[in-house]
Amino acid sequence: MIRSFTLTVLLSAVFFSVNGQDILVKKNGATIEGKVTEVGIDRVSYKISQEKESASFVIRKNELNRIEFANGQTVFIDERNLPGKRRVNPASTSNLFGRHMVNFSPFKALDSGPGLGLSYEILADKKGYFGIILPVSLIFPDRFDLFDGYGDQREAFYFSPGLKIYPFGQKRVTYAVGPSIFTGFGKQVRNDGYYDPNTGTYPNTRSESKIFRFGIIVNNYVNFQISDHFQIGLNGGFGSRYIDRETYNDTRSTNGGINITGEFNFNLGLRF
Repeated sequence: MIRSFTLTVLLSAVFFSVNGQDILVKKNGATIEGKVTEVGIDRVSYKISQEKESASFVIRKNELNRIEFANGQTVFIDERNLPGKRRVNPASTSNLFGRHMVNFSPFKALDSGPGLGLSYEILADKKGYFGIILPVSLIFPDRFDLFDGYGDQREAFYFSPGLKIYPFGQKRVTYAVGPSIFTGFGKQVRNDGYYDPNTGTYPNTRSESKIFRFGIIVNNYVNFQISDHFQIGLNGGFGSRYIDRETYNDTRSTNGGINITGEFNFNLGLRF
């Protein structure tokens, strides 16, 4: 009886040692049980059945963390995850391209006229899903009035900080959307001319007024990452202008009220 029990245990041990399963542990923690038949340069072949004529399966080595063989040996495919070694996280695409961006806009258009722009942007998180942008613009509306011939001069500065949301993160071609709060201020010089029949001349009068605008625009952005440090961008959007005020001689003022406004921008930029 004792001899029969002992023989059974020995035969069972031999059976499990011969038919033991190898375990392939993937990087995401999932496991595959089978018999490893080949470990190649970039792939591992295995069978999930003990029969000689059973099908073979292949998995790429870059998907595996380690292989635990039935004989107790463990082979680590990804050496970064060896026991006692600090895990190395892959570099995010935002760090690959750089978190800081400086863009120059040779052409920018608002509803008040064309102009130039300069902006600075920083990515607020390591994964590159949120950015803070700080643009400054110089707009030149209504440079010349064809009706009175003397010409009006207007220059307005706009500061429009905003939030950019990158729903797909940082790519070679990147899309973003977000609101901007703009504040515009400047000075208008108006020259009015009229005909004086008594003297037969065209005297003119000069008046100055201050301009102030405030509103919100929701922009859509598309960036093309030409290289790691150079990019081309486009953005356009619509919003509301809540304040549009002109003050004459620091006393009398007019207010345009709430109006629809828009923006289009083409820029060239550096990333670091």
